[in-house]
Amino acid sequence: MLLYISLAILIQFLVALAQVVLKIGAKKVNFKEPLIHNIKNKHLLTSIFLFLLVPVLSVITMRVIDFSDFYSFTALGYFFIMLFSWKILKEDIDRLKIIGNLLVIAGVVIFNL
Repeated sequence: MLLYISLAILIQFLVALAQVVLKIGAKKVNFKEPLIHNIKNKHLLTSIFLFLLVPVLSVITMRVIDFSDFYSFTALGYFFIMLFSWKILKEDIDRLKIIGNLLVIAGVVIFNL
């Protein structure tokens, strides 16, 4: 069971990573070039791969974990997005974001006890 809980957390990590990588890739999209030119964008390709991988991992996980328990882990996406925004996108994090994310993590832990 611990393996599947870890997999549920990893899935949210990958979703958040895919979203941040997609944002980076979207900044590099050139609408004046043909579509094939934008397909070579490694950030877009990485995000597409992650967005295709996540449902496969989700199906594997939901075969063991109840859907309501699995769905509660989606709240961790807020934490991972904040973390990636700070580390990768160099965005500022204020005290309220940290407190909010700590409350989200506490909620996930309490819900799954």
